[in-house]
Amino acid sequence: MATNKNSKAANLAYRELKREVARLAKDVVRGAEHHQRLASRLAEGATNVGRTADNIASLNVDTATVAETRELAKAMQALGKTTSGYANQADTASQYARAVELEAVRSHEGIQQAVDNAPVQMADRTWYTQE
Repeated sequence: MATNKNSKAANLAYRELKREVARLAKDVVRGAEHHQRLASRLAEGATNVGRTADNIASLNVDTATVAETRELAKAMQALGKTTSGYANQADTASQYARAVELEAVRSHEGIQQAVDNAPVQMADRTWYTQE
């Protein structure tokens, strides 16, 4: 097993890649979960405002106030649906982020193992850069 300076640098780069991809995937998943919670709260709020409109209508509150309250409930429902759609897209993005994380581990781990098991020392990594 090669344990030279270049192998250690490659191993460090692989660990950094793995850590960064995992962190980004976690951030995307967390964001998707946040959007889902927000969409649920908006839907619940819209339902509550609709009930309030019905309640104040039963109390013979003026029709303009009841109408405004119902319009607010409709606006909140529309916002909730839009947020739900956004949350669904965020959920899809989080699934892709998880897949990217797994692919990064799958593809680069094999490269790292090959470098570690190489019978010859690897060239300095600056040699591999392209201009």
